[in-house]
This record gives sequence, C-alpha cells and structure tokens, in this order.
Amino acid sequence: MAKRTKYFYNPKTLSFEKVSDHRSYVRWRLFGTTSLIVVLVIGLSFLFTHFYVKFQMLPAQQNIGATKKELRIAERQIEALEERLQSLEEKDISIYRGIFNVDPPAPIDFRGRDYKELERLPLGKMLKHLKTKLDSLELLANKQEKSYLKLEKLATNRIKAIDAIPAIMPVANKDLKRWASGFGYRLDPFYHTPSFHPGMDFTADVGTEVYATAAGVVQTTKSEAWSYGNHIILDHGFGYSTLYGHLSRFTVRPGQRVKRGQLIGYVGSTGRSTGPHLHYEVRKYKNPLNPAFFYRNDLTDEQYQRMIELSQREATRFD
Repeated sequence: MAKRTKYFYNPKTLSFEKVSDHRSYVRWRLFGTTSLIVVLVIGLSFLFTHFYVKFQMLPAQQNIGATKKELRIAERQIEALEERLQSLEEKDISIYRGIFNVDPPAPIDFRGRDYKELERLPLGKMLKHLKTKLDSLELLANKQEKSYLKLEKLATNRIKAIDAIPAIMPVANKDLKRWASGFGYRLDPFYHTPSFHPGMDFTADVGTEVYATAAGVVQTTKSEAWSYGNHIILDHGFGYSTLYGHLSRFTVRPGQRVKRGQLIGYVGSTGRSTGPHLHYEVRKYKNPLNPAFFYRNDLTDEQYQRMIELSQREATRFD
C-alpha cells in the first residue's frame, strides 16, 4: 500500500506543508510520565518510612557506623531519583515549546522547612540533609504530576485541532475524474467573464452522497433560490469551516455534531447552477482557501500531485 503523506495549508507561511501527527508520541510520552511519577511516589514513601521514621526512634546504643552507611545509600538513591525527575522536567520543557509552542510551567521555588527536631537526633545533620532532599523531590514530583495533566490537556486539544482540519474529499473520487472547476479565477457560466471561484466543483449525479470532511457542528442548513441553493456550512472549530452547495437535500440539522466521513446530504443542482454538481469550500476564519490542499487522508503522493495539476487547469465553472 502506498504511503500517504498528510498536507495542510499554513496561513502564516502562505504555503502547504506536510502534517506531522504527534498523537502516538504524545500518548507514549504521557504514559511514561505517569509511570515515573508512580515509581517516585512509591520510592519516596519507602525512603521516608524506612529511614526518617526509623531514625526518629533510634535507641542511643544504635551502631552509628551502620547508620551512616545506610544514610549514604539512601542519599545516593534520592540523588538518582532527583536526576530522573530533572531529566523528565527538561524533556517536558522541549515538548511544551517544540510541539505545543507554549511556555512550560514556572520553576518551583523550594526554600526548605524547619528541621530543628532532626538536628537534635543522632546524625542530625545527615538526617536534615536527607529530609531536605526528600521534601524538594516531593515538590518536584507534584509539579511533574501537574505538568502531566497540562500535557494531557494540550495533547487532547492538539488532536482536536488535527481532527478539525478538512482532510478528505466530500464525494467519492478515487479515480480523480470528478473535477469540474478548481479554486481561483474561472470563467463564469452565466456571464462568460472571469470571476473568482472560492471553492471547487465536483461533477456528480443527483443523489450522490456528500460527506463531512472533518469533525464539527452543523452551523447552517439553508435553501436559496439563487446563490448556493440548498447548502450546508459546518463549523469545525479552530477557525475552520466548510461549505457544501447546490444539494438536492440534507441529512443533518443545525446544531448537530458530525464526524469526518459522515453522510450530510446529496448532490443536486439547486440555486445558481448549470448542472448537477457539488460546490465545496474550505474557509479559515471565513477566508476561502484552496480545497485541493485538504485531501491528505484520501491520496497517495502521486495522486496528490495529479490532483493539484487537475485543480489548476482552466475550466468553466458550474456555478
């Protein structure tokens, strides 16, 4: 099976770019974050119980040398956990900035606590140092937990943003033979003069199924004697909307949520039309974009290049 490359129009660079879907990466990243936090919580609980509580109740005759040895082992374990947490924090910062293009959470401000009780115990200085490390790690672990929740929310929004981008053709067109007229200045079929065509026309018989090209909400189902005739406008969020014109009938209603690929109506020749076809538009913040660059889920690289060539050919509009 041919590899499919995903494309989208970037209004900032005014160019068409390949889409990089971060879903799998982000999901695995979040899974790893959760696992590490669980390990750290268990480890910190064990260290605190095994050492801090134990040393708080030390009998005077306890072997000081053995105690020091155990404390040093605990300190090395804590330092290893601290390094892992700091490494995770650094990776999170790169994810915030590199993938989601937002600022990471602010650094924690750890100023220590009152450890006077520990100083009165045998080996009080070592215990104080150890407890300070544990408290600092606890704050860092809490921060990472909050960071995980924020990343989860950002990942969910990113997935929704990807789903909001129109990504399939609105009618079945595997053989790429349904093109009638592309985006841009085309010859008007009524006045026979060049005029701007804000969408793409697909030739199809009356009754041909029309599909939503991205998930969204039905904003409008309207019937007009002229213009787009019976038409549907879907609001996909994140500034994207799509229009499906000259339909024979609808299968959705205003306010209804739809999924990509869901049947929403049937091809017709209503309104300002010279024959059965679908007029399809893609808009970003109400500005029309070339629909030819929004079929990333339907086409191989070869089909995509062929489709671009066909859509740029001069052809008389159907509306």
